[in-house]
Amino acid sequence: MEKESSKTAKKKKLMNHLTAYAFCAPWMIGFVCFTLFPIAFLFAVSLTNRKLNGVSQFIGLANYINMFQSATFWNSIRVTLFFTIVMMIVTTIWAVVMALLLNYRQRLNGLFQFCYFLPSVIPTVALAYTFRTIFGKEAGLLNGIISALTGKNVMVNWLYDSRTVYLALFFITLFTYNTGQMMLIFRSGLNDVPRELYEACEIDGASPLKKFFGITLPMISPIILFNAVMGCISALNGSFALLYPLTGENGDPNGMSQVLSLLIYKEAFSNMKVGYACAMSVILFLIACCFGIGIFAISKKIVYYEN
Repeated sequence: MEKESSKTAKKKKLMNHLTAYAFCAPWMIGFVCFTLFPIAFLFAVSLTNRKLNGVSQFIGLANYINMFQSATFWNSIRVTLFFTIVMMIVTTIWAVVMALLLNYRQRLNGLFQFCYFLPSVIPTVALAYTFRTIFGKEAGLLNGIISALTGKNVMVNWLYDSRTVYLALFFITLFTYNTGQMMLIFRSGLNDVPRELYEACEIDGASPLKKFFGITLPMISPIILFNAVMGCISALNGSFALLYPLTGENGDPNGMSQVLSLLIYKEAFSNMKVGYACAMSVILFLIACCFGIGIFAISKKIVYYEN
C-alpha cells in the first residue's frame, strides 16, 4: 500500500510538472523562434560578407576588424552612449516631475494627464515628422513664433545646426511613448507611498524638499530602476524610428546624431553590406547588455527595498 501511494504521489507530481511545462511551452517556443534563433543567426551572418541580394561567403572576424578600424563606427559609438545616457536621465527626471504634479489633487488633473499622454500614443514616425515641421528652418512653427515675438526674421536650422540639434532632439524625447508610460508608472508608485511617513515628517517640521529626498525618492527607487532600464532599452532600440525622419541615416549635422542603429541601417540598405551591419548589431546587443548589467549593479547600492 505504501509503495502504491508513493507511486501515485510521484505520478501526480510528474503530471503537475508536465502541466507547468505545457503552460510555459508557448512562451519558450516563441523565445527560441523569435529571440534566441535570430540572435544566433545574426552572429552567424556577421562572420560572412553577405550582401543584400543574399550572396555571402565566410570571412571570419574580418567585419569586426574593419569595424573597429572605422572612425565612423567609433563616432557612432560615442553618439550612441551619449544619446542613451542623456535621454535616459532626461526622460526619467521629466517623468518624475510630471508624476509629482499629477499627484496633487487639483481640478483638471485628468485632463492634463490626457493631454500630456496623447502625443505618447502617436506613432513615433508621425511624431518625428510633426516636430520636423515645427523645427523647420524656413517654414517652421518655432521660428515663426520667435520671429513674431522679436520682430526679426529668425531662420534657425534647429535640427541641422551643431549648436541646437541636441536641444531639439532631447526636447522631442519628452513627448515619446516611453516618457508618457514612465509618468503613469511613477504616478502609480507615488500613490503607494505610505501617508504616515509624510505625516511623521510634517510633525518633525521637515521641508517639502527633505520629504522628497528622504521619503519619496527612496520609496520609488525600485520604480526608478525599472523605468531607467526600460528607458535605456528604448533609447538603444527605439532611437531609429525617432532620429531617421529628423536627421536622416547620416545623422546630420556631421554625424552628431548618427546613433548605431542609423549606421546599421545605412550599411545594410544603402551600402548593401548586410554582414557588416550584422556585426554592428552584435555590438549594439552587447552594449544593451552592458547597460542593463551596469544599472542593476548600481541599483544594489542605491535602490531601497522595504523587505
